[in-house]
Amino acid sequence: MLPPSDLAHRADLACILLRDGLAPAALAVSPAGILRYWPNIAHEGSSTDALADLQGEECCSLTDLQPIGCVLATTTSSLMLVTPTAVEGQTTLVFKPLRAPQGILAGIGRRVSSFIFGAMPSQSSEVRHLVKVLAEPLEDEEEKYLYVLMRNSVQKWYLEDGSPEKLCCEYDLDRPMKEQFHSVLWDREDTLPRLLKAWCIDMQLTTNGVTVLMAALNPQVSQQLHFALGTVDLCDPGSPAPASPPGFSEFSVLRFSEQYTEKDEEALLGYKFVLPSVNRKASYVYNDTKVFCISPGSGLEELDVFKRDRILGAGSYKGMPLFFSEFNGFVRVRSIHAPAQDVSHSVLASLQEPEDADLESTTVEESHYARLRTAFILFCKSENLKSEAMVDEAFPGRSSEVSTEPDSALDQCVCRLARRLTDDVPVSDPRWVHSRGAGPGSSSSLLIHHQLEDKQQAHRLLVSFLKDVGLWNRLYAVTVRGSPLATNLLLQEHAEKLVAAIHLHSLQVQYGGVVDDSIRRVIQGRQASPSGSLTAVDHFYQQVSEIDAVFPALVEEEEEALQKELSPKEAFELITLVNAVLVKVLQEACLFREKEQQFYESDRELSLEHCPWTSALRDVLCKQHTLTVTNAVPLAGDAPSRGQVFQQLTDLTDLVLAGYKVHLDSLGHDFMAYERLELKFQQDRSRLIGSLVKASQYERAAALAEKYFDFGSLVEICEATSNKDRLQSYMSQFAEQGFSEFVFKWQLDSGRRGDLLRQPPAQHRDLERFLEGHDQLSWLHHIQTGQFGRAAQTLERLGKREEKFLARKKTLFSLSKLAALASNDPPEVKEKRVKDAIKEHDLIMYQESLPPAVMEAYCLDPDNMRVLSPEELIEMYVSKDNVDANEYDFMKALELLDFIPDSATAHRLRMHVWCQAMLRDQWEDLDTDRPLETMKELLFFRIVELAFSQNVDLKEFLPWVEDLLDMPELSDVKGNPNVLFMLKAGYEHIERLIA
Repeated sequence: MLPPSDLAHRADLACILLRDGLAPAALAVSPAGILRYWPNIAHEGSSTDALADLQGEECCSLTDLQPIGCVLATTTSSLMLVTPTAVEGQTTLVFKPLRAPQGILAGIGRRVSSFIFGAMPSQSSEVRHLVKVLAEPLEDEEEKYLYVLMRNSVQKWYLEDGSPEKLCCEYDLDRPMKEQFHSVLWDREDTLPRLLKAWCIDMQLTTNGVTVLMAALNPQVSQQLHFALGTVDLCDPGSPAPASPPGFSEFSVLRFSEQYTEKDEEALLGYKFVLPSVNRKASYVYNDTKVFCISPGSGLEELDVFKRDRILGAGSYKGMPLFFSEFNGFVRVRSIHAPAQDVSHSVLASLQEPEDADLESTTVEESHYARLRTAFILFCKSENLKSEAMVDEAFPGRSSEVSTEPDSALDQCVCRLARRLTDDVPVSDPRWVHSRGAGPGSSSSLLIHHQLEDKQQAHRLLVSFLKDVGLWNRLYAVTVRGSPLATNLLLQEHAEKLVAAIHLHSLQVQYGGVVDDSIRRVIQGRQASPSGSLTAVDHFYQQVSEIDAVFPALVEEEEEALQKELSPKEAFELITLVNAVLVKVLQEACLFREKEQQFYESDRELSLEHCPWTSALRDVLCKQHTLTVTNAVPLAGDAPSRGQVFQQLTDLTDLVLAGYKVHLDSLGHDFMAYERLELKFQQDRSRLIGSLVKASQYERAAALAEKYFDFGSLVEICEATSNKDRLQSYMSQFAEQGFSEFVFKWQLDSGRRGDLLRQPPAQHRDLERFLEGHDQLSWLHHIQTGQFGRAAQTLERLGKREEKFLARKKTLFSLSKLAALASNDPPEVKEKRVKDAIKEHDLIMYQESLPPAVMEAYCLDPDNMRVLSPEELIEMYVSKDNVDANEYDFMKALELLDFIPDSATAHRLRMHVWCQAMLRDQWEDLDTDRPLETMKELLFFRIVELAFSQNVDLKEFLPWVEDLLDMPELSDVKGNPNVLFMLKAGYEHIERLIA
């Protein structure tokens, strides 16, 4: 017994401590902080008392953390580790407060969170009322996790015997909680999330963190109090904590509410919940008088057993929820997730219990499979607790511990069981008695159609079982058709094939002949022969997982029949019949895939290639499409026949392209594989839809082209129908997919430049963007839209790049100058552009002024000259090919030096021009008696005289004598005394003349 207290004693403040090899001990705490410890609960009189220094705080809960100790928590969230210790034979209680680190980085996570999500009350300014404390054991008994929910924040501690405590992380859930409630319930209301009132009222452990029970109301809308369950994934000790609150990985608003009043707040927030297993999603929310069962598949259901009773507490044992009430005492609640009675009856009637020896199989693989099979049988019998225990025994581990490699034991066992159900023999059909084996059967019917329906129900029940026992999200992949396939998608494939089998069987009455022949071909291909009274049809529909083999067999039967002498009517009927079977069966399978996609989805994000079994038939469907175009279309003589065959072609095309799309969507992780498949998709898309366009089936072709973005066909259709409005409509409809750019490129490549530039104003922006890489057209668009400055810039760029035709270069710079003058550019920009154009025209003039002898020598057509560089022009003017060269030609060559930007190159060419000028005359035989008269006859000095007459600065114009004589070109004359005399005399005369 504890000492008397003014505050009521609570069961939450007492712990029974179980110890290996020792008698149980007990620890109890009064609300005021007086502790009493019994080393052995069998000896009530032997105890140890102690007083915890809690600074007047009231005790709230005591949590067992053996063998480390117990955690005592107060109502204001103070935590203290209490450890019973024996010292010299005397038992004492050691107290150790648990405090967050207070170093230089203390509180940084909270400050970052405040910076991102707005200001939040600090711990010092707000009393953080304790809500719940939970302990999670690790594999090492000396290590523990501790979770603390206080007000609207959650902490995760790591405790190890003999080591300092560690606060792994702390998150404020207030803002994400309010935002989630607001998003689900009040998103259409004109209110803000921060104006909500919200509370965290209970917490339970999950696989990766905690699930929190929350309540919220929006006072601006109503006084209705809503409840929700949200899961928060918390980091491990070795993982870095995120800087901002992680939010909720799952958040579900419960489908019940209460009317809120302030005086009833404490009672309304008294709801708790039980999560019987961390691996299951079923939970139970309760208060004193109500219990709500919440499960993903069944929604919310209120249990009426406690309406005249009062619940005192709740918990769980081995995955089973337990409630303790005043009237009923302990109450066990069992959740039954089983199919409806009519569904389960047909399945369970054919289930056979495995032999006990199966569970002790000699191989691990067989043992796992046997246990999974047994667990499934138990699930079908609504013995969920036994089923879950069997699963945990066969595949232990938390749901977060999942395989990342294909063909794991779990994946193989699940696929084996799924295939066993899909390909099972009818247990009640005596004709199959020799083929029946032990294990779960999926049908007890004698009729094939009913057998297939029973298999379909059994398969769906298997998926429900995998989800309910927590295996669904642990599945990864198995190897199928030579590559890994996600296990959940393989199960979906089995379900699709069952749908296909059901519809194929229903079509046999109408199309019996060719279908029966195809089935016999399939059975022969398996090298199986029907025995006894069993037929090929019985064998075929028993092995549903390989039903896709019938489709190539159908086409093969058709090809063989067409090689025989059939009348046109018989050939047409045969092809359309095969088309009908292919289309109807595969369409039903694809429709099922689309409808049931969510049911077969996994929460895991898997980057795996997925080529559906229907997509793997694309070669068969393409062959059938070709047979139809070649053989059936020419035979369709009337409107109904043409409508029938072209609709079948449309459906076949849709099946092929839809399969491509699913396959492509799964290849986002593999760029090279995506590129290869996309190329093949584009080729088949163009060919298949193109056959409809060629046959003038424009509306059918357009529907497919719109669905699968075949822009080429859409443009072709618009051109064939002369429907420009439709083309413009497509440009708007597929703007984000780049249709406008495709049309522009098509018009450019097909030579329709007029159509390209005559786009409506709505397309001008897209056209301008497209023409950025086509300067030869973009300037026209700029002129048309009044962008003269950009047109001038583009024309100038084109002119500088032009090397083929001089006349075109001249025209481009003329247009550039005109556009610049017409533009609204700043004066300095306009002036520079005009000057650049004039300079380019000057260079062109030098080329146009080449002497006729030079043009003839270099084979230049004056009316169709290529563009020559300044270096080439200089060489032409001074070369020996210019036989009649005079001082004016050499002066032009020297003027062309201004067009050479590189100074070194310009200097070299300048010296070359002067050397060539000297070599034009015979300086060795000159009359030196009259030097001034002789100079007038020399080309070198005639050039100087021309420059002088043009007011050229001769000091800059003339080269230095020494530099000139050092040129290799003058090596033969520089030693001649006459040359030196005449050259220096000339320079002397010039210097005196300009002095």
